[in-house]
Amino acid sequence: MSEHGGRRTTTWEISSSWKHGKTKTVRIPIALEAQIMDYARRLDAGDSLLHGNSADEREVILSAIARYIGYKNTHYHANQHSKTLDISTRAWDELRRFRGMVAQEPEKLGIKINKTT
Repeated sequence: MSEHGGRRTTTWEISSSWKHGKTKTVRIPIALEAQIMDYARRLDAGDSLLHGNSADEREVILSAIARYIGYKNTHYHANQHSKTLDISTRAWDELRRFRGMVAQEPEKLGIKINKTT
């Protein structure tokens, strides 16, 4: 008999709902719990916010492109050819193609679109 009392081991097997195996208890801020658990479950399911696997990512990409164009516009230096930023020039072709593909053909990039909305 143990001098400290109580059970020291269990005889039942604990099944986990996590695909990646064993889990660990961690301390996180309560205010972030739902977001962290959502992110962890997405990672466990094989999805990742930054690897083309969600409709949310499409919005993140389009927003980042818009912010980049805005940044370039505010940091544009006029020259002899143009006084304002012109994203219709040939130098911007690939970015425009990419933006169009993200917006209109995301499945070609592997972005899954949730049809539940």
